[in-house]
Amino acid sequence: MPKITKEMVLEGYSHKVEAPAPEYGEDAMFIVSSPSAREIVEANALRVRLSGVKPIVDPTEYDPSSVDMEKALAAEESAKRFLVSKALSRGMEEEWTPEDVEKIRPVVFQRIWNIVDLLIGYTASAQEQARNFRRAQMGKN
Repeated sequence: MPKITKEMVLEGYSHKVEAPAPEYGEDAMFIVSSPSAREIVEANALRVRLSGVKPIVDPTEYDPSSVDMEKALAAEESAKRFLVSKALSRGMEEEWTPEDVEKIRPVVFQRIWNIVDLLIGYTASAQEQARNFRRAQMGKN
């Protein structure tokens, strides 16, 4: 994992990360940059809408028995493609759509997604890694 520098932090959304894609050629690279907070919210809304899960009373509470796992997984994949398209659009400075992203080879898509996920902490595992990192840093101080 690369060391975070002050320069990287100050770059904000313009910080770019290379994702190697040797499956497309020896020196092939995709360049990604973090999706914006608004785009992350859009991805969450897309995931909830496509999964068909309805809140019980509180908009943050859901009835687990009402979850159709097939629809939930498809919704999660759609949200990932949306976020990767935004990260590629920002990083490569050309418009990428979720439909374009769908055509990326699966192993390369997963590599790109892992980078995007680390940048934004979208999945529970990325959030857990971030929490562990913060705990470790607090222990050093």
